[in-house]
Amino acid sequence: MGFSIYYHSTRSVSPEERAGVRSAADRANKGRTWLSCEPVHFFEGESSDSGRLFGGSKMNFLPHPDDIKAAASEGYPDGDARDLFDVLCLLSREYGIDWEIGHDHVPGPVGYIRDGVCDAGLIDRAQALVDLTDIIDEYERGDTSGEEGEDEGTDNSTSVG
Repeated sequence: MGFSIYYHSTRSVSPEERAGVRSAADRANKGRTWLSCEPVHFFEGESSDSGRLFGGSKMNFLPHPDDIKAAASEGYPDGDARDLFDVLCLLSREYGIDWEIGHDHVPGPVGYIRDGVCDAGLIDRAQALVDLTDIIDEYERGDTSGEEGEDEGTDNSTSVG
């Protein structure tokens, strides 16, 4: 199952401004491995004929072990959904562009970034995606050292009698 987050500018963006936004996004994407989520990326062309910027980033819930190893060797932190929204917030502040956010599984917008600030619901959803990625990773590694089942049946308390 694929899951992509999409972003549209809420207004038309001139060709000059479009070039600046793309360049700024490329700079802001640096310094992360973007293993858990693709970086901010704008599609070629325009969203319909409105001149709006349109982009998308696919989540990667199960990265290939070779990709994990390569990312670890780079020494950069992973880029995740929170970082994706951070970059879009930066672009919003720098260029005065508000973003309409959507994804594959819900028709219409799920939230907005306005004046460089994410809707609270978007931050919660981004955190949920990060948590889901961590849970899947732990499951795939066979890490079962969670709260459930940890030393079940063992009473480590001491009684003085």
